[in-house]
Amino acid sequence: MTRTRSELGFRRWTAGLFDQQMWCFGRDIVRKKGNVLLDLGMCQYRSPTPARSGAMYTANVESGGSVFLWGFGAMYSEPNRGGVFVRRYDFAPKLTARETAIGVHEPEQLGRLIHPNTARELVQYRTLVPQLLNWFAKYEHWVAETFGAAYREKCLATRTKPNWVEPKQMAKEWERAAKQVKRATVCTSTSIGPWTGLIEQLRADGIVRATSDSAYRPPFRVNS
Repeated sequence: MTRTRSELGFRRWTAGLFDQQMWCFGRDIVRKKGNVLLDLGMCQYRSPTPARSGAMYTANVESGGSVFLWGFGAMYSEPNRGGVFVRRYDFAPKLTARETAIGVHEPEQLGRLIHPNTARELVQYRTLVPQLLNWFAKYEHWVAETFGAAYREKCLATRTKPNWVEPKQMAKEWERAAKQVKRATVCTSTSIGPWTGLIEQLRADGIVRATSDSAYRPPFRVNS
């Protein structure tokens, strides 16, 4: 039985989609005819303590950034912007000053992770999160084009949980999620600045903490 965003709310719905995506990455790695992530050209970094943590996969992407995948989550980063990390079973993206995650094999090794709470962090959030979600979409498009739609259906047929979305809809749903994050940043100016719409959307999804509105006054001019 599939769910809808309107029934569950954006954060919970996207968390379910992400969990399904992570399952698919796992099945792609153990594919009998070869590791799909390696076929795509990703680099694998094995953990120095394989009994405690798994391998990390990474690739540079067209945007100039990098994607990092673990069994516990995913990260996207760009030079001079830092990164955004999303943990499995949740969709509460957190920002990091890291521009690379080479050598990381456990969540604690990522260091300090923060919710977006300033104008600069909100700009970072609205830039990085859609890039990560769109990469998931491009990956699913590539899988369908390379291995056929039946391959992803077969992967999910082995899962004990019901499908969150239909296999053929995964890429489209990631694209829609990325657009929704971007739409949350289309704000109208008010007495407390142009960030009000974004802040309220992120608060509603539990992504930013409720603090004084004065904390969100942009300290600089943003040219979009």
